[in-house]
Amino acid sequence: MFLNNIVIQNDFVTHERVDDIPLIMGLMQKLHLPEILDHHLGNHGNHQGLSNGWLATLWLVYILSESDHRKYTVQNWAESHRHTLERLIDEPIRPVECNDDRLEIVLRRLSNTQAWEALETELWQNTLKVYAIEVEGIRLDSTTTYGYHRTKEDGLMQYGHSKDHRPDQPQLKLMAAAAEPSGHLLGVDVHPGQAADDPLYVPLMKRVRQMLGRSGLLYMGDSKMSALATRADIVASDDYYLMPLPRTGDTKDEFETWVDAVVDGKQPLQPMWNSEGLLGAGYEFVRTQQAEIDSEGVKWDERVLIICSLSHAQRQEKRLEQKLAQAQEALWKLTPPPGRGRHQYRIAADLQTAVDQVLEQYRVTGLLQVRWECEEKLITRYVGPGRPGPNRPRKTERQVRYVITSVKRDEPAIAKQRRRMGWQVRVTNLSVAKAGIAQCEEYYRRGWCLEHGFHLLKDKPLGIRPLYVRKDDQILGLTRLLTLGARLLTLIQTQVRRGLKEQGEEMGGLYGGLPKLTTARPTAKRMLKAFVRAEITLTRIQMGEYVRWHITPLSPLLEKILGYLDLSPSLYTRLIENST
Repeated sequence: MFLNNIVIQNDFVTHERVDDIPLIMGLMQKLHLPEILDHHLGNHGNHQGLSNGWLATLWLVYILSESDHRKYTVQNWAESHRHTLERLIDEPIRPVECNDDRLEIVLRRLSNTQAWEALETELWQNTLKVYAIEVEGIRLDSTTTYGYHRTKEDGLMQYGHSKDHRPDQPQLKLMAAAAEPSGHLLGVDVHPGQAADDPLYVPLMKRVRQMLGRSGLLYMGDSKMSALATRADIVASDDYYLMPLPRTGDTKDEFETWVDAVVDGKQPLQPMWNSEGLLGAGYEFVRTQQAEIDSEGVKWDERVLIICSLSHAQRQEKRLEQKLAQAQEALWKLTPPPGRGRHQYRIAADLQTAVDQVLEQYRVTGLLQVRWECEEKLITRYVGPGRPGPNRPRKTERQVRYVITSVKRDEPAIAKQRRRMGWQVRVTNLSVAKAGIAQCEEYYRRGWCLEHGFHLLKDKPLGIRPLYVRKDDQILGLTRLLTLGARLLTLIQTQVRRGLKEQGEEMGGLYGGLPKLTTARPTAKRMLKAFVRAEITLTRIQMGEYVRWHITPLSPLLEKILGYLDLSPSLYTRLIENST
């Protein structure tokens, strides 16, 4: 993206790349995001130029358009797109508007938690006024993101269990709540990286209830959400829950008993079907739970769902076969033929220990039968120093070597383990009338929606990792700003997919080099790239006092994307109005 001035005999031709900027800005203005940001961020009494709300909006446009959240590059970008931005926001933009200092103020104000929570609530309400977002349930989960920071006591960036597989870097933790089935983020809380997940659910759920102004919703999460106090809080708030139980504590022993009842043939199973076919099978029973919330006792009936997922069992069986093959290969390598640098086992107990370690490493203990034998040979050596000769004394030594002769699969043991694959236990306070066991399984499987939101946050164009700010208030503010970007990407994706589904169509032209490839589920990233590939350019031609504007026409594909977002192509054509 750049501004290129070409001088032609005292006349000027100016090119300004527009691409996806009007689309992104138009979507923000449709949601009244600049006004909401202004309302909650506020401005200093001596503030001049663009308000903090508009500065945050411009920065977010830059992030989504350029896939870069660094501060120091925004000022040059705004200068090179000044005409486009000024026409879109109807305000002049001074060269100093988007400098590092002003953006730092924006992040500092975004770090105010009270203002942020109020901002999230108003943005959700405005989003509902513009787009009909379904709320069939609430999904909660946490993720982490890291940076190349130094830790400090009571700081946000701390070492902890990394979901990014970067335990070597400090991280922060995000606890998020999303509306199902769209995955649109409702609320995001930011915590230090070492924080445990268990106590983070209840505060966010309380915020979501206030934001939605309703009860009776189904809250879902992973096993870390299944603490008894969390379940009791949901029940006390007249809501519902659905979550798996971790196989720890009493549940670990109980789970084996529940599965044994099926494996031994004592417990019949109920098949679970949906529109796509067989999901699996399971059974359920009801138990009474009780806990204390705010010094008041809460008692309720809880359904325990013992489920065997067909897809989960297939994945586990595939992993088991891989581990068995890997373990067999590793076992055979324990006793290679004699040779230089090849370790030989001279003591049977040492070989037994090595075999046990391999079986434990690949978690196939009891599933492979390993046999070995002792090989002996006599070696004659000369006694003492000197050259060999007919009268040189000799001695004969017995050398022992243990070698593996067979590694066989214990098929009965493997078959027994297969029968225990795919089993999971979930708990819910939904009545059978509201959701049967198959419907509960379908509800839980929709958890991809929030996982996808985390991918939007971590991948381009937002690319939250690593964070390029150092101070805690800047880290907190930038993280919150990027979650606003994730909501915009989710909206683009959800609305276009809904439109395609209603029209019974698929969209093509999104894959560079594959013009005939179509999809009914386009991603926001690919749709924005389609605008960039079109190289939409605003051209200004000045010949003396005569000025003429021209903009690259939008293709039918780009107009269709705008249409599904209820945005007008005039977002682009207005850039050339009032030509003289």
